[in-house]
Amino acid sequence: MKEQLNRAVIYFFGLIVLALGIVLNTKTLLGVSPIISIPYNVCQIGHFNLGITVFIFYSFCVLVEAVIKGKNFKIYDLLQIPMSLVTSMFINFFDQYLNLQPDTVAGKFLLLIAAVLVTGIGAATMVNMKLIPNPADALAAAIGEKIHRDMGLGKNIFDFTCFCIALVIGFAFTGHIIGIGIGTLFVVIFTGRVIAVYNYLLKVKMQMAAGLLTQEEMF
Repeated sequence: MKEQLNRAVIYFFGLIVLALGIVLNTKTLLGVSPIISIPYNVCQIGHFNLGITVFIFYSFCVLVEAVIKGKNFKIYDLLQIPMSLVTSMFINFFDQYLNLQPDTVAGKFLLLIAAVLVTGIGAATMVNMKLIPNPADALAAAIGEKIHRDMGLGKNIFDFTCFCIALVIGFAFTGHIIGIGIGTLFVVIFTGRVIAVYNYLLKVKMQMAAGLLTQEEMF
């Protein structure tokens, strides 16, 4: 029972941290991650609520995942939708109360580094608990499985698709690029490295605390 509680608490911690990372990324004004680029464009153009826009986008990801998986899509997978709703609530909370507007290039890059660190930690923590996946990650995994490759390639395809759609949306409605910049490239390159280091240091300890790994399984 204690291990199950630990698992839920660690997962929820990861969810909150991921939401914080998403918001920090939008505050840099250097470019957001490819996955968030579509809702960010829609939010900026239509002046919509960021959290709600992300929730709608995540829900759409679940729909696409269901189409790709077909009969392999399980009822359990629908839990990604309420998880997305909770994530969007924390996104709105951080977006409202974090009044971060760096006015120097150095300040923006420092915030970008913080955003990448926080996003990587949040994403890795959620994945390590093996509960409800982030819809974007689940869709990336479904794409990889559909083409008989790993999740890494599926994520590359999904990221590139989001990147292209975001460019089209920006140019179609404003005539210029929105939310795509040097920060986007920085996020793509370094978030994976943050996850790798974080997992090297803490993955085993977290999974042992959550009852997902025993000392015998370590050896």
